[in-house]
This record gives sequence, C-alpha cells and structure tokens, in this order.
Amino acid sequence: MRKILITGAVLFLQLIVFQTVHAQTQIYVSPEGSDSNNGSKQAAFLTIEKAQQEARKTPGAVTVILREATYRLSTPLVFTSEDGGKTASESLTICSYPGEKVVISGSVLLDNLQWQPYKKGVLKTKITGSSPVMDMLVVNGEIRQMARYPNYDPHAVRLNGTTAEATAPKRVKTWKNPAGGYLHAMHIRDWGDFHYRITGKDKQGNLSLEGGWQNNRQSGLHAENRMVENIFEELDAPGEWFYNASESTLYYYPLEGEDVKC
Repeated sequence: MRKILITGAVLFLQLIVFQTVHAQTQIYVSPEGSDSNNGSKQAAFLTIEKAQQEARKTPGAVTVILREATYRLSTPLVFTSEDGGKTASESLTICSYPGEKVVISGSVLLDNLQWQPYKKGVLKTKITGSSPVMDMLVVNGEIRQMARYPNYDPHAVRLNGTTAEATAPKRVKTWKNPAGGYLHAMHIRDWGDFHYRITGKDKQGNLSLEGGWQNNRQSGLHAENRMVENIFEELDAPGEWFYNASESTLYYYPLEGEDVKC
C-alpha cells in the first residue's frame, strides 16, 4: 500500500545527531509511547509536545531523545524562554536516538483513500474528516505539481515554464471558478518576480488578483513570463493534482505505472 502526504507549509526536519549524553535529565519520546507515561527510556512519551511540557517543569539541562519515527505536528512547536537557554546549565537539547532517523513533519497522512476514475487518466477521492489546508502534495515520497499552465518543465529557467497565454482572456473564460488559484509572473524587466492569489474573474475573462507585494518596484508584469497554478481545468499532465476544498475532493493524475490505490 502506498501512502500520500499533504502539507500546509510542510517542514521536514531530519534530526541525525550523534552525541554523548552527559549527566542531565533525559526525556524519551517514542511512537510506541504514551503521554501518560513518565518519559523514561522504558516508558517514553508519545508526543514531542508532551516532552516539551515536561522539560519546562524540569530544572537544569534537559535532553529530549526521539526514537525513530515520523512525528506529525498538528500545530507549530513553539520555543520560548520557558524552554531554557538562559545559561548552559539550563539548556534544552532535542536529538534523535543514536543511529536512528527522525522526521518532524507538519504534514497530514492520508491513507485508505478510495480512489475512483474521474476522466482522462485523472483519479479522485473524498477526504474524510476535517478539510485540510492543502498547498503541497507528496506522493510516494516525492513532491507533485499543482495543476498548472503551462505544464511543468524542469528545464525552463523562469518559473519552470511560462507563456503569455497563461492569463489570456480566451483561456480564463474556460475556467469555471479560478478563485484560489495563483498567478506567478516575472517583473516587466525580467529581473524579479511577483506572486498573486486569484480571487475571481469577470465576464470578459480578466482575472481579479490580490498580492504582488514581493517587489516594491511595481512596474507591471512581464507579458510572456507568467504562469498560473491551482486551476482545476489545467489538470492535464501526469503528476499534477488539484484539491477542491468546498467538496473535500482530491484529484490526482498519476505518473505512468504509479500505484496510489489503497
């Protein structure tokens, strides 16, 4: 069974730290642990959050040791002055158990998906539970592209592929509801870039946008070096995906020979 990850501003942090643990308090976290345990090696906690809470109550230097696993955070892990660091004797160290691989991720794991054919090689599936905020899709360990135009070109220097047709009114008119899509474009002089969120379109096929604050020298967008993504109607190439949040439906165009069925 293959698994799919989705992420909102996803962070993969591999902690491979080999060090000698000195005489200090040690708190263990393990995927086989429980937050009702005491945090010892034999009775580890389940979550990093619980270990952090315990570390804050523990005087002196503390080392939180993570056993091999992928730890998924539902909320950001925030460190403040409560977490030590004022002096060397009050330090907090978080590391992996020697020789083990640890990943801390802000992603949500989707498994047991019920894929169904949509059309032209595209599959679709309902996402049950709370609807996630999805701006990245990782399939079988590799990042996939949002549905985009022009299609992704790994050899293209600018934005992995651009064209003046990306925002042509004739093309925009074919999009039922582009709100939530993105427009990426180079500066008119081609030395910088802009990024906008699409909020809608008018009857003439002109896009309404918000954003573009990445550059303080607003001289307009390059006429040709532009692309759009997260547009449902542009889902037409293997490796592309689109998530309809209002319907909690994920659409994915698998690569040739790729197994995404659970």
